[in-house]
Amino acid sequence: MKYLIYIGSFIGMLMPNIINAQNVGDAVRYSFFDPIGTARTVGVGSAFGAMGGDFSVISINPAGLGEYRMSEFNFSPSINNSSTNAYFVDDFGSNATRTNSSFNLDNIGFVSANNRRGTGWVTSNWAIGFSKLTDFDRSISIAGETEGTITDRFLEAAGNLEPEDLDGFEAGPAYDGGAIFLSDGIYVSDYLEGDIVQKSQVISQSGGINELSLAWAGNYNNKLNLGLSVGVPFVSFEERKTYKESVVDGNFSNDLEYIESLNTSGVGLNFKLGMQYKPTTLLRIGMAIQSPTWYNLNDDYSSRLAYAYSTQDESFSGVGESPLGSFKYKYESPWKFTGSIGSVLRLGDINGFINADIEFIDYTNNEFDFTAFSNNPVEISYTQEVNNAIDNVLGTATNYRLGSEFAYKKVRVRGGYTISTSPYVDESKTFNSWSAGLGFREDKFFIDLGYRARSTQEGYTPYIVEAENSVEPLANFNTDYGKFVATIGFKI
Repeated sequence: MKYLIYIGSFIGMLMPNIINAQNVGDAVRYSFFDPIGTARTVGVGSAFGAMGGDFSVISINPAGLGEYRMSEFNFSPSINNSSTNAYFVDDFGSNATRTNSSFNLDNIGFVSANNRRGTGWVTSNWAIGFSKLTDFDRSISIAGETEGTITDRFLEAAGNLEPEDLDGFEAGPAYDGGAIFLSDGIYVSDYLEGDIVQKSQVISQSGGINELSLAWAGNYNNKLNLGLSVGVPFVSFEERKTYKESVVDGNFSNDLEYIESLNTSGVGLNFKLGMQYKPTTLLRIGMAIQSPTWYNLNDDYSSRLAYAYSTQDESFSGVGESPLGSFKYKYESPWKFTGSIGSVLRLGDINGFINADIEFIDYTNNEFDFTAFSNNPVEISYTQEVNNAIDNVLGTATNYRLGSEFAYKKVRVRGGYTISTSPYVDESKTFNSWSAGLGFREDKFFIDLGYRARSTQEGYTPYIVEAENSVEPLANFNTDYGKFVATIGFKI
């Protein structure tokens, strides 16, 4: 059960610090996408798989680029907000809310439209640009009093090793800082079993995945669109976790601070194939397939521990710091399949569309390779361990998107709704989002506004102790996200 709590977080926030900083949660982080892109796409809840004429289809179904009849340049700045309420399950009075805001550029793109006369290929269009696939910005604060201490984790990591053989990221800094020490040849700490410990943690996350795309799409006889895109995603993820503990018991008091830092960066490669078919003038059918993304990633990580205590007779303070760790590895995300159906609407002076997408992802196809740049036999074992955990804990997910747009003269009104299912096989949760948008069109210029709100819930624990009957501080995070996007475009 403890293992499932550890990896059962929707975002996967823990970082094992002994050798590797990769786990099942990282696989979910880098494979769970909610297409963002233009304000028009945001406004309809990213439900665009059977439609076209918007740059964001390059990441959903590139066949939609075949609908362009004029070349276009567009860009989309955005404002993003997140608010996370966090509390320890055993201390319901510990609720804390932390907010985070950021300004981003969600996409910039250019479409070159080439119209042809006669039958056959009516259009042959090219597109290039970048789109934000996911946003990692979030800030979390949690505090409360629960039984147990992180020094139990450090003691377990120390085991029966000699001080000079302790790992450099957990037990080593804990020993150097004085949080654990030897007594009669056994590692111990100043905490007693059953102590109620005041603990807190602040987690700051930033970064995202931005994809550079090159695509071609064509329209054949105004019945069939075909499209292909090649994507080069760039990963940037930074996380800093500051964990604190303190105990005041009569004449004794102590304070512990443990800081973990992680910086992940890398680049990948994928391709997307798409098709759209118009069986009638009103009906649209779309299908798209996205290959795995083959990533080369690099983790830089470090930790620092400071410990102090005081009694009536003495006081002590110490600091232990890890070296700067760096690890390079390969990661492969799963295939993704999208099916879409939509209808063009014509109601007098009002035109528009309604579109539904269904997306299927098998998260068990996530795969790490920690041996790609290392001959260390430990990495072979760890590769098998993590990939086996992926097979056992992750499952398949089916996501649903529904969106609609209505146009009256130069004005557009949009709405959308998304249901995302959990990638974890033992979780039946769904994560919902709703969207709304407005647009204004001139012959050579347009501006769109879009807003999306979504919420997630997840379990989390700051540290893991493997021993039977150990006590760990289980917490819940409830996060509300809001995104406001404006897209400005020019027809050429």
